[in-house]
Amino acid sequence: MRVIITLISLAALGCALTIGFAGPGTQMGWWDYGTGLGLIRQVSAPIQITEGIGISPIFTLAGLAAIGGIIALIIRPRGLGVFAIVCALVAFGAAQVPLKMRALVEANPFIHDITTDFDNPPPIIAGASKERKNPPEYVGDSLVSRSEMTVAEAQAEAFPDLKPVKFNAALDETREIVRHIIEEMNMEILDETLNDDGWLIEAEFKSKWFGFYDDFVVRLSPEGSLTRVDVRSKSRVGGSDLGANAARIKTFFEKLKEAQPI
Repeated sequence: MRVIITLISLAALGCALTIGFAGPGTQMGWWDYGTGLGLIRQVSAPIQITEGIGISPIFTLAGLAAIGGIIALIIRPRGLGVFAIVCALVAFGAAQVPLKMRALVEANPFIHDITTDFDNPPPIIAGASKERKNPPEYVGDSLVSRSEMTVAEAQAEAFPDLKPVKFNAALDETREIVRHIIEEMNMEILDETLNDDGWLIEAEFKSKWFGFYDDFVVRLSPEGSLTRVDVRSKSRVGGSDLGANAARIKTFFEKLKEAQPI
């Protein structure tokens, strides 16, 4: 019994560690991001036992470890019981990651390029030469995977509130405020360009876990005493961004609203 409880507990802990190291392993170059995501799926995706019935390895092992821990606490050794329950709790905690990812996939359109201007999206120039699998060009007319809608239509339906903002400040003042917000959001500015149409500020965001890079571009155009602010956020890899780019733009606009001069 002790050996079985120990093995099950170690297996549950191993699943948790697999999820935990999937991202850091990608960042350290041990495997590519597809392999990292695949590792998470392997330990969390349900294995079909019979038609319509499947079991998730990490949840199953966590449950068995918890049961084994309770048994060990009752019949001893209690040290093994504590170890088994700790492994179960760690596994249950790690299992929330793929659950959340799956929920985000289902709650968001399968897109990775978000813009406030469908007809003339802010261009990705500085980030175009960076390592990437998704092209820098905007492909709003392309069909979304497993959908009859285009990328632009899917965004408009899912995030109808993402539109250009008129900021009550002159062009250069708005630029300084935008630069501060970008840095506050832990993004690195790659380039700033001034032309006849206004400022183009290009930045990149790096996710903490997998180290994914996203382009973040802000275009500032003068409109009388106001400044029109357009934003574009695009993932360099992956088919779905799990809603991250839209959320980033919303956070940016919220901070911009807070900085609005009276």
